[in-house]
Amino acid sequence: MIDLELTPQIKKWLESEPSQRNLQEGADLLLRVTRNKILYANITRNIARHAGTIEYHLNKIYKTRLNDITHEQVLAMISDVNAIAQTRGLDLPAGSSKRTELQRGKRADHDELPDEIQQLYIDNADILRKMRECHVRLRMITPENSTCPDSDRYPWAKEIITLDSLYRENWNRYDHYIKGTSPAAVQLVTDPRSDTRNASRVIHLLLGKYSANPNEALADRIRETFARIASPTVAIREKMTAAGLL
Repeated sequence: MIDLELTPQIKKWLESEPSQRNLQEGADLLLRVTRNKILYANITRNIARHAGTIEYHLNKIYKTRLNDITHEQVLAMISDVNAIAQTRGLDLPAGSSKRTELQRGKRADHDELPDEIQQLYIDNADILRKMRECHVRLRMITPENSTCPDSDRYPWAKEIITLDSLYRENWNRYDHYIKGTSPAAVQLVTDPRSDTRNASRVIHLLLGKYSANPNEALADRIRETFARIASPTVAIREKMTAAGLL
């Protein structure tokens, strides 16, 4: 596991004006990352001469670290996608289910509901179709046909997670609409366990972004998300502490 706390320091050093860079600081960062004492000794014998060498190595390391962070984020998203695929039956061919409309969640009083509420049921059939299409495309991406699988998988995984969130919200509104009331007045039911799972997933992604580019706005968002987790795991607490946010 790479030491992510160094990533923002490397980024800051690389983004500074070359004429204003502290070359000794750059060499020290390089030593902390690579632990290559021979390289460090060669550079520091004539540090001004090796300014380009320091920049080259740190830039290479920085790009690798960003890829590692992206890989970690995508892995977390793929885990969520796999759970969604199993729950929604995304691996099954469209129309393969033998369930009746009522078994698929259609209300017995569906035809008596306002058009806006009926439309939620119709929309969810289309959303499920889109999720299935995204899942097919996601599964087709392999190291054999993609030079950067994580980058190619990311938008499809993100779209599936976004669509699933809308799918669940639509069912929530459809199921809990009370006849005779305004469709806008539906009281949504929230599952605290789902909130905790979602917050835990989001906080891992946000902490990865914060490691690469720390700022106060993101720090506030992370703290707000952390507050929604009923029982934070030891791993999350350790990450929060390491980021200086606890």
